[in-house]
Amino acid sequence: MEHAEAKGLLSALANGTNPVTGEVLPAESPYNEPLVIRALFTVLKSSRGPSIRKTPEERMQDNLAAGRPKMAGMPWNDDQRAEAAEKFKGGMSLRDLASHFERTQGAIHAELARQGLIEPDRRWEGRQATAA
Repeated sequence: MEHAEAKGLLSALANGTNPVTGEVLPAESPYNEPLVIRALFTVLKSSRGPSIRKTPEERMQDNLAAGRPKMAGMPWNDDQRAEAAEKFKGGMSLRDLASHFERTQGAIHAELARQGLIEPDRRWEGRQATAA
């Protein structure tokens, strides 16, 4: 049995349904006991399944498929950092740098700020992420 299939069966039980038939489990079922339900959800929450790391090439393809620049979210190497600084000092705009490096303008801005070449973007300071 695959991990995803086992997780689906446990999820159905935790939600009060028979994983085979889809019928609602009777109230007197041991799977409807609060302690059992909590245990099932605890196991489901801690069960992440096999970790699948994508290769850099796969991540780049995902970026392109999602309409993002190819290198969005990818790490910078030392040569790219030096080239970005050199081109910026030579007058290349953030937009042109973003196009050249196939990254977002925000990523270019953040990298140049890390290098002390421009002021950091302060738009997000003091804001907290909110749950959706």
